[in-house]
Amino acid sequence: MTTWILSLLLGTFGADRFYLGKIGSGVAKLLTAGGLGIWAIVDLIMTLTGNTRDKNGRPLEGYPENKKKAWIITGVVWLVSIITGILLTMMSMAMLGAALDARKVPATPGLPSASQAAPAPSNGSTPSGGAAPSAGAAGANSLVATVSEGNTAKISVLDSIYTAEIPGMTYLQPKNGGFLAVKVSWETLTGSSFSSPSNFKVYGADGKEGELVYLDDGLGALPSDEVAAGDVRQGVIAFDVKKGPVQVVVNDDFGDKAATFTLTPQ
Repeated sequence: MTTWILSLLLGTFGADRFYLGKIGSGVAKLLTAGGLGIWAIVDLIMTLTGNTRDKNGRPLEGYPENKKKAWIITGVVWLVSIITGILLTMMSMAMLGAALDARKVPATPGLPSASQAAPAPSNGSTPSGGAAPSAGAAGANSLVATVSEGNTAKISVLDSIYTAEIPGMTYLQPKNGGFLAVKVSWETLTGSSFSSPSNFKVYGADGKEGELVYLDDGLGALPSDEVAAGDVRQGVIAFDVKKGPVQVVVNDDFGDKAATFTLTPQ
């Protein structure tokens, strides 16, 4: 029972192997975090099936009378862990969505169209041209860009927020003070186009390009998908960039700049 409990709760740290006197493999298991979890699971299953031995090769005492209880409790613990993981993922999605909904993008009518887009930045300079989006009439926070010959798309900024961490991805540490998360809409008007987070680049006020953050599944990322005329894709794009007014560059299907505008996140 002791070996099983240690394997179930502390197997990642090699506690069960230390208890059985297997010091060398216990240290190896500890340093590898239970073989990235795989070793820990294998040892637990071996204990549950009665195949585990101590350092002298002796079987564990009390296995026949306790195996049923051990299997049931292990199953319950695993089920609770799975449910907890699902709930945490849903909470992370809800937190990010609520954060975006709580802060609306400031805007002024007249975002630049593709023909008004300023030249792409060079030598670290800040992109110029474009107007800052702000609340206003419908469509004031949108622009139309030519994404390839004969194909156009309407790109809209729905919400934006600047945050110190991304829910569900707290292991990411920002290099520039925080993350800019922007909820966008990509609608093909004529022909077809390809929506993707990589269609966007962001430059801070210092001219430094922000690093694109590839969001984990479940955080509502803008899908990478071919969009037919009349179809719409919505999702979140995120960048590690210094807080302040930023220049957002929209690329076409070939990776060339199609349009640009200024955004001031909350």
